[in-house]
Amino acid sequence: MSKLKSLNRQFISNLDTHKVVTDAKRNLILSILKSTTTKREARNYLTKYQNQFDFSDLDASKSIKSDENSLAKKDSQRELFINRYLNQRNPFVNIYDNEEVKLQKVPLRLAIFKIKFPTITIKQWRGIAETFKRLITLGISPIIMLDYDHLPSDSFKNNELYMIDQGNKMLTYLGRPEEEGDLKVTLLRSLFTSRKGVPTLDSLELLLIPLYQGIIPVIQPIVYNADSCKQEFLSSDTLLYGLSSALIEKRTTDLLSIEKIVMIDPSGGIPSIERHQTSHVFINLSQEYSDILSELYIGHIQPKDRDVHVNNLNSMNNILTFIYERSGNDETTGIITTPEIMSVNNDQLNPIIYNVLTDRAIISSSLPSTNNRTPQLSTTIIKKGVEVEIFDADNYEKNFTMQHLFDDGLVDKDRLVELLNDSFGKKLKVDPYFARINENIATVVIIGDYDGAAIITWEYSEGEKIAYLDKFAIAKRNQGLPGLADVIFKIILQSHPVELIWRSRKNNPVNKWYFERCCGCMSAPESQWKIFYTGEVFDKKIDRFKKKKRLYFDPGMVNIDKKLHQYSEICEGIAPSFT
Repeated sequence: MSKLKSLNRQFISNLDTHKVVTDAKRNLILSILKSTTTKREARNYLTKYQNQFDFSDLDASKSIKSDENSLAKKDSQRELFINRYLNQRNPFVNIYDNEEVKLQKVPLRLAIFKIKFPTITIKQWRGIAETFKRLITLGISPIIMLDYDHLPSDSFKNNELYMIDQGNKMLTYLGRPEEEGDLKVTLLRSLFTSRKGVPTLDSLELLLIPLYQGIIPVIQPIVYNADSCKQEFLSSDTLLYGLSSALIEKRTTDLLSIEKIVMIDPSGGIPSIERHQTSHVFINLSQEYSDILSELYIGHIQPKDRDVHVNNLNSMNNILTFIYERSGNDETTGIITTPEIMSVNNDQLNPIIYNVLTDRAIISSSLPSTNNRTPQLSTTIIKKGVEVEIFDADNYEKNFTMQHLFDDGLVDKDRLVELLNDSFGKKLKVDPYFARINENIATVVIIGDYDGAAIITWEYSEGEKIAYLDKFAIAKRNQGLPGLADVIFKIILQSHPVELIWRSRKNNPVNKWYFERCCGCMSAPESQWKIFYTGEVFDKKIDRFKKKKRLYFDPGMVNIDKKLHQYSEICEGIAPSFT
């Protein structure tokens, strides 16, 4: 009878354990759905990270006693990889099940953190530890590099003692696990050999085995110099590049991917003049790198601070460019933020966690910086990004017409038409449309390999010409792609900062997005259009006393009644261009 009671208690215990695990997984899914703002974002995250979790026991139709040793599961695969390493076998060979069916490998999703730590408080370390826990829960495997660039370079011994002391403090802050869910951290040194200042990773398994075991490696920047046969320190940026390139060069694409390169720096993100010295929200390196680098040198920040931001920007550019050239994709994201912000334990306010869930910044980079509703940030999100081509009369020698752009091969007419048809889900009236805009072209923007485009025309009313956003198109395969719409819209606003108008059908779901980026909008009850307008012209004082006759013209005032009449005349007068 006692044996029966024991078995009964064991059965109840197993049920309780199963319920706890199942509830935890359901709560994880709910938190993901809550933290992502669109269904597309939630779907993209779960598609990418779903094999980092085992949700099989959420299916009530399956037995509680699922095959926990199945090589299709993440934990079983990682145990296999560890055994291969320890037995000096190639860990990268394929995996097969009992029936010799090839299995898909579950890769490590890596985030490499470079942390400037001397000014981080104990309270912030606690918050940072919670952020690391959350990232691990979300399927990210962190690697930490401590930045010791502030140390003098004249004494290796003193610096080594200091690093040992700081490493022990790190273990205290992050890696003294008392409960099952606590972080596990290990200190690693001498992973690299340096030749002529270039570090190479000696032993990949010393890094991967802790990651497979759920342990966060903390890398000390001590390397063996093969030229002098001595140990030495390397700068954190050199080592960060060396680590990133080594992980990519080892051709371990089916075993790992570098998802994020994160710099935790008290200086925060890259400062922007447009945003009143707060950080750039998003940087598309392919388009903006040179301009932002030049902007940092025009004297709006102190030289010491400038050098920090220049180094961070250059380091990110070098790493993301290398990863892009080797992998052929733009999935790796750079993030620069402060220790204080990383210690925020809120999925929608912590930009690192939010970026893992959505692959974008916590606010849109195309929101007008002059709007009081637009938050000011100390975080910059960086991508290698897409190539951008901008055509306007200022950089074109001939008469600037659409037909000349086609004839010179600068714009591919067929691909542009295909993009417009795909984006709008309708068929363009090709000949009438291009005949209407041919002589009135103001700016044409082509993004990537015809991933997106914008066409801006000059329209005329009461003897004035006004920039009109005629077409704003993104290929359906890229709609919802983080940052692409922002990249295009920022170019549109920068190309025509003084005055810009556009229209959208009243039932267009994008209207909310447009409304957040305009100075104002209007719509007549009998019209099918909403008309949006923005520009520096509205920074002037608006004449609201239209009934009072003025004896003089005030150049510092805009006649809003006249403007709205012009906008309505233009937008209502343009015939629809799709069948």
